[in-house]
Amino acid sequence: MQELGVTMEVIDRCQNHVIAGSKVRRHYMKYDYLKEKADAWAKLGERLDLIVKQSNVAFLKTA
Repeated sequence: MQELGVTMEVIDRCQNHVIAGSKVRRHYMKYDYLKEKADAWAKLGERLDLIVKQSNVAFLKTA
């Protein structure tokens, strides 16, 4: 995801990591990053589709 331009903060949230910071900050900062996470997963999905398609083409050429 980082190679695709996704920030480390969004990557951490996609992986459900605990975000560093004070308990007060974690308690009051409730934005869910839903749009950013959806965009990140979509970018990763597109990259994986490309990898799978390239693998299939390479496999078909050798088969």
